[in-house]
Amino acid sequence: MTLPLAVSSQSHVTVEVDNFTLALTGYLTELGLPTEKVLVDVTERRRVINNLPDVINSLDGARRSQSLYLSKFVAACGAGLFDAALNFIWDETVVNLRAKVAQFDLEYFYDSVITDSSRRPKFKDEADLAKIEEWELVRGCHLTGILSDIGYKHLDYIRDMRNWASAAHPNQNDLTGLQLVSWLETCIREVIGKDPEAPAIEVKRFLNNIRNATLTPSDAQYINAGIEQLPSDIAKSLLRTLFGMYTAESAAVQLKTNIRLVAEKCWLLAPESAKHECGFRYATFAANGEVARKAAANEFLTVVNGLPYLPGDTLALELSEKINNLSIAHNGFNNFYNEPAHAKALASYVSSTGHIPDAVRHNYVKAVVMAKIGNGHGVANMAVPYYDEMISKFGDNEIKEFIKLLSDREFSSRVALRNCTQSYRAHAQYLASRTTNQICLQALAIITTATDPQLPQLGKDSAFKRLTDVL
Repeated sequence: MTLPLAVSSQSHVTVEVDNFTLALTGYLTELGLPTEKVLVDVTERRRVINNLPDVINSLDGARRSQSLYLSKFVAACGAGLFDAALNFIWDETVVNLRAKVAQFDLEYFYDSVITDSSRRPKFKDEADLAKIEEWELVRGCHLTGILSDIGYKHLDYIRDMRNWASAAHPNQNDLTGLQLVSWLETCIREVIGKDPEAPAIEVKRFLNNIRNATLTPSDAQYINAGIEQLPSDIAKSLLRTLFGMYTAESAAVQLKTNIRLVAEKCWLLAPESAKHECGFRYATFAANGEVARKAAANEFLTVVNGLPYLPGDTLALELSEKINNLSIAHNGFNNFYNEPAHAKALASYVSSTGHIPDAVRHNYVKAVVMAKIGNGHGVANMAVPYYDEMISKFGDNEIKEFIKLLSDREFSSRVALRNCTQSYRAHAQYLASRTTNQICLQALAIITTATDPQLPQLGKDSAFKRLTDVL
């Protein structure tokens, strides 16, 4: 079998691809192995080869010379192994995202993406990034501002396709050359060839000053003005990090002094879910007998007037753990197999009245609804009875959170998928029959009549936002 040895021009590569295909097919025949559906048609490979120069040239020389998996991508495309090529696109993207996180602020990143307090101590340095699941890596980069909204949506879709249509799993899915080139261009434009978003850079500078400088009230005024410009999701991640830094047993006096100067502004701008999370962590310290950390948490919450956010009983803590477990199972590999046990466990904590503590209601509704509408490829059928049982117990407070989910960036990305759009709309119609609240009914009517393209954008619609503000 003769293999192509020289790559002198684009046309020469195309010719050699044809020769390679004939030679390899003949060799497989000699070995008595299948030849059908092994290599992608040469026509599709030509489309990749013809479009590659324009896409690759958008990378600067330094980044291009370090992109090992892009070389493997090109080789796989030329050989006709598109499923492997998709895997290499994703590998290059993951390597690049990890490098960006390592150069950014690891503590902030880990605090943003790992909300399980028992799991968080296991992540300390750059080496621990390999322990982060890929969906967590993408989501964490979005939460911390390393990825833009549009970049997150594109990458989450490509990650999904990598899981379902690449060589990462056995499959016989057909991928086209133009699809591969388009995904490669997206990964280069949004990750490989792009620096972090401006808010992420500002947060990195801000955290560096908090840790290393001696701030004055005058300095804090400028920092607080900068915090006001941050998106709410980044403000949420920042509050989580400040709380974690303040309550660490090794926290220095100057660090705590710096945090007290800016914590109140961050608290005011963070969403309610982030404030309740601080209350949960306080209760966790108390339950675990961590006296020093409990005292530090009390100090922090006193500074920001956040003591009313402490949970009233242990039910909220138990629910929070079960909600987090369900979310991890739903977003991870083999979710259809893993979800039912976690759905059953969560449902067992919900009383016949459907009462959910205020502190976990948002996360509860989000986790249950996201699992019930699926991930675009289906729903965990064995878990559906539990999801239906929990949704049937939604009262007005849960219905309000159901409506406000469209203002959540992660959720709005999910309902952009066609099957999820239809399911969410159907649940809105169902819940409309279970409330008499006129504001809820108006909002649910807008949801049920919105078109597929309109629905993911409702959270940004001014009229819809006015209704959710009233809720």
